[in-house]
Amino acid sequence: MIIKNETSQNLYEAFVRLRKINWINWSSNSQLKASDIRVLFCIHHEPQSDPQGMMVSQISSCLHVTSPTVTQLIKELEAKGLVERAMDESDRRVIRVRLTADGIDVVTKAQEVVSEAFQGLTEYLGEQDSEQLAVLLSKVFRYYTDGQSKQGGDDSTC
Repeated sequence: MIIKNETSQNLYEAFVRLRKINWINWSSNSQLKASDIRVLFCIHHEPQSDPQGMMVSQISSCLHVTSPTVTQLIKELEAKGLVERAMDESDRRVIRVRLTADGIDVVTKAQEVVSEAFQGLTEYLGEQDSEQLAVLLSKVFRYYTDGQSKQGGDDSTC
């Protein structure tokens, strides 16, 4: 046992098991990683998305990762023909990224896969447990992003 408190140990073990799960069963033929799909979803769904496309900094902000990380992902997706880069029409210094027709097809198929996966989970857990799980996971997220884990404090206001 790594943690002395049994409940804390059970939480730890549950998180370790969850980390190993392949949440979405992407096609075995797919050469896309989950990070690729997240970039494509961001470009397709982000409300501030300009018809010309998104800037790397906007994608970076959407995904909460650094711009160099996004740039590398964009290069890979561009090589696969799923996104294209173009100069902004009003500011030639700005590069915009947008989905190609193939990229839109991939997003459409990926949306179906994600929807089926989480619909199945919702049916398995039931509506009430699914709602409760979503609330609890949001609290876990807030705990770790608000720095509470570093302080060892109790977030009783959530």
